[in-house]
Amino acid sequence: MNAGKILLKTLEFSHELDVLHKHITTNQLPVRKSDSFDKQCFFLEEYLKEDTYQSVYRKMNSVNKWSGIVAVPVFLIIAAAFVYGKWINPSFDVFGFFVDNPVLYIVPAILIVITLTLALVHQSLRKKLYEQIYPQLKDKLGVRELEY
Repeated sequence: MNAGKILLKTLEFSHELDVLHKHITTNQLPVRKSDSFDKQCFFLEEYLKEDTYQSVYRKMNSVNKWSGIVAVPVFLIIAAAFVYGKWINPSFDVFGFFVDNPVLYIVPAILIVITLTLALVHQSLRKKLYEQIYPQLKDKLGVRELEY
């Protein structure tokens, strides 16, 4: 994501949060207000006695954490080989060492595939959360953006 796209998404979430706050105030809903878009959605969903948004959000965060956990060993292996070959023993043949020890490139390759798979799952959950579940939540609440 480039900086412009990140800024646009941030402004979009800010606008949506403002719309939710105005809807809560206008309709005098007994819902706490939050400065966090996702927490505000949690509170509104609790008001409706549902948990779809929260459930998908928790799954998305869990997948995100697992992708980081799986990626760490790959980073450590590459960093250790680089540091050893660059500063500790400059005559060390890093490439040859990896070729001679298939476990050192097969295991990271598997971990990279798992990380990429988790990233795709995270992206699909994020898309489902913000493009399907959130609009459904707004419909259930009767939020009309044009009114605000």
